[in-house]
Amino acid sequence: MAFIDAAYLQEPELDLDLVRDFLMQNPDFVRDDPELLHVIAAEPGRGNVVSIGDLARERMLRETRGTQARFSQIVETARANYEAQMRVQESILAILDATSPEDLAERMAGHVAFALAADACLFVVSDSYAHSEALDRVAATIERLVPETDPVLMGPLDRPRQWLYGEHGGQLRSEALARLEIGPERRTGMLVLASHDIEAFRSDHGAELVVFLARVLERVLARFIDAGQL
Repeated sequence: MAFIDAAYLQEPELDLDLVRDFLMQNPDFVRDDPELLHVIAAEPGRGNVVSIGDLARERMLRETRGTQARFSQIVETARANYEAQMRVQESILAILDATSPEDLAERMAGHVAFALAADACLFVVSDSYAHSEALDRVAATIERLVPETDPVLMGPLDRPRQWLYGEHGGQLRSEALARLEIGPERRTGMLVLASHDIEAFRSDHGAELVVFLARVLERVLARFIDAGQL
């Protein structure tokens, strides 16, 4: 019988660093082996041994909490958007029901301002048109604040506008201005919303609802112009 060295038969020493590197590079080796994963997860942690089951549960709980937080934020944003749309719709109905420029001004200062949570809500109409060579004072101011190239202005008030808001204008902190071009002749005007709250109208807010409200107002004012009321 041939002699075989016992050292040859001895199993080579396991290099734990190589095993660890292999598992780090191939995590599916453990995940895809249910039996191995069950044995590892079922082993209670002792000393410096970390329970993979505990880690998995903690990770799942963190992910669940994160998902719940994101879902709550989405729901809150959707609710806020829905409420804003409802307020704008109420405002539109009030504007459409106006029977005269004076009635419209009262509705905007009252019901519309309340629905939009604004402290000032009004409109101004100049005697000039978008294509006029010479503009009156009101139209010149509108062109400065909301020109054709940038027809909406939202953000903090850069200065008091007593000429626009009256004696209480100094108390207003933020505003939303939208350019109006009324009727086929494009008579120049402006929708004005303002608030005591500096956060009420911010430059990073979406302007879609304000713009839509301005388009509705243009149509109502065009009706008054056609009737010779404005």
